[in-house]
Amino acid sequence: MATAQFSKGSKSAGGGFSYAMMTYDGEDAGSMMTVNPDVRYYVADGIAVSVGFTMQSYTPPEGDGSTNTGFGLGAYYHINDNIYAGGAYSSMTPEGGEASTSLNLRGGYLHGLSESVFLDVNGNYTMGMGDNKAGGMTFGVGIVSYF
Repeated sequence: MATAQFSKGSKSAGGGFSYAMMTYDGEDAGSMMTVNPDVRYYVADGIAVSVGFTMQSYTPPEGDGSTNTGFGLGAYYHINDNIYAGGAYSSMTPEGGEASTSLNLRGGYLHGLSESVFLDVNGNYTMGMGDNKAGGMTFGVGIVSYF
């Protein structure tokens, strides 16, 4: 099943980017940009564990936004050479605020750009945990390199 990129002992490093324009009750609610690099290690053929970092910038319609930073720990399963699914536990801290946690579920498609570099097109569902009631769906794109 697994090709060399997804074999036990392989590693990957990549990063993603997403941008969202939001509304609330039909009115402009601002925009959000997210950058999230991560590294993965394949513990078995097609199964990876990951550690990632997230930086998220929110800009309300009035201007003056805020930046959140966080980290995540996750696991991914490669269904075939192109399609994967997985999840991650994330903790995010806003500027001057307290950390909040969430569960992120992700599915994606890898399009080969070369033998070891792929375009990663993905969809993410985020569900807040504990006091964090925020959640939603995002779509992103990124680049992943396997070594």
